Parts: sequence; structure tokens; C-alpha cells
Amino acid sequence: MPGLDEHMFDQDGHLNNHMDWNPDIARLLAAKDGLLLNEQHLLVLGTVREFYARFEYAPATRPLIKFLIKELGDHISNAQLMHDFQTGLVARTLARLAGLPKPANCL
Repeated sequence: MPGLDEHMFDQDGHLNNHMDWNPDIARLLAAKDGLLLNEQHLLVLGTVREFYARFEYAPATRPLIKFLIKELGDHISNAQLMHDFQTGLVARTLARLAGLPKPANCL
């Protein structure tokens, strides 16, 4: 990955150590996907990281959406996140951009 040490990542593109994450890494990962992150994106990613800090696992889609609604408001939905992050794999994409491991139930 340009600008990033490839040894920082596993074979699926997730950081090996979630503590290495910062917003600049998120921006570089997102740019690789053709996505320009704004402050709302970073707020969502920060909240995903908060989930991980509290519960010590990267969430699947359903618990992730419930948590984001509780923390950020009921305007959050899976469909909205799919649109905002240009993905059909919300939990996996958000975990990757937030510097977290791949959720256990993701292929």
C-alpha cells in the first residue's frame, strides 16, 4: 500500500495491531478503495473503535448497527452506511478502515 508498510497488515488488509491506527491510516485505506473520508466518516469509525474497546471484538453488522444507533442516533442504518462507505460489506469495511481485526463471522 502506498504510504503504508505492508507488514502492518494481514492478508485481508486489516491492521495487525489496532493500536497502530490513526485517521491518516484510515484515509489512506479509504483512498485505496476510492473513498474520500470526511468528518462524519471518521466519527463513525471512531465509534466502531469505541465498540471494540468496550467489548474486545470486532462486531458483525447487526450489533454494530445497534451500537451506532445508540451512540450516534437513529439516522444510522445499514443502507446508509453502505451508501456512505460505498460497500456491501459494512461490518468488514468499517472494521478494516477503523484498524480493527476482521469480524469473526466474515469470510
